[in-house]
Amino acid sequence: MAHGTKSGTLQPLAPVLAQSLHRAGLGHVVWLSQIMRHWQDIAGAQLAAVAWPEGLRAQVLFVTVADAIWLQQLTFYHAQLLGNIRRVLGDVPIRKLHFTLATSSQPSAPGPERASEPRPSPLTAEEERQILEDTGTIADADLRELVRHAWRRGWEARRQGS
Repeated sequence: MAHGTKSGTLQPLAPVLAQSLHRAGLGHVVWLSQIMRHWQDIAGAQLAAVAWPEGLRAQVLFVTVADAIWLQQLTFYHAQLLGNIRRVLGDVPIRKLHFTLATSSQPSAPGPERASEPRPSPLTAEEERQILEDTGTIADADLRELVRHAWRRGWEARRQGS
């Protein structure tokens, strides 16, 4: 229950969840989910069709781009996209955008079919152990699995980027 509310009063789940994630040091998960949810408004229809947010780490938003021509073009949109993120979401802890060319195994645009694709780089046993250990204290099972999934994708994205 949020601070300053009457006992027994129902509250929207999203703000409580966001506050809990921030307290647990997982604020980047909240920001990334908000960016993904509002990406069409941030990037516009044309850019959203060829580029999509993939991760957020150390105040850098990682954006995957469908092809090399758009990858080059997006460097000119860097400041505008950062401004749009702040216009849509307010003061976010993002200082830079990093654009990465989609690999041949990725589709040209994001969509539900991506979730069923096999991931190209499985986690090492140590990475998986760290994820399980670091998320083990999250009491809500659904939230715990959501965070674990996001962390696994983060590890995989880092491996692909290196």
